Amino acid sequence: MSLLTRSVSHLSRWSNPVAALMLLGAASAISPATHADPGDFQAMPGLWKITLHTLKHGRADPDAVKWKCLYDGGDPWTTFVDAMAPDASCQRSGEHRTSTALAWSVHCGTHAGNGHIALDSPAHYTGSVKLDGQDVLQIEGKRYAACTSPSD
Repeated sequence: MSLLTRSVSHLSRWSNPVAALMLLGAASAISPATHADPGDFQAMPGLWKITLHTLKHGRADPDAVKWKCLYDGGDPWTTFVDAMAPDASCQRSGEHRTSTALAWSVHCGTHAGNGHIALDSPAHYTGSVKLDGQDVLQIEGKRYAACTSPSD
């Protein structure tokens, strides 16, 4: 048997696993690492009640409630996280997302910190925002019903 014949027979025996590994490597290299497809986030679409518990100077303010709709394919950053800005001057950056959690850095004037939310089920999540190492906002979200129109 010639060297070429042995090389070709050896290559054909391993070509399918090698091709599969190359395809997986190429797919992971071209997919974005920080911004996943909104449809991949595991929160159920529908009407969510978002309860914000704000802490200022060590004291709790009265809870605020916001109602938001998440639609199939909707962006969870705009539905869940935009409601969590401790102040209008705050800017979000360094976003990181998994299928069940969102995390980010936040800068509010001279104060810096981070925020996160984590789904404990497709219909419930909790989270918080910390500035300068202190909790300034705690949040809980619960899905209540389907959204009936874009104006919900």
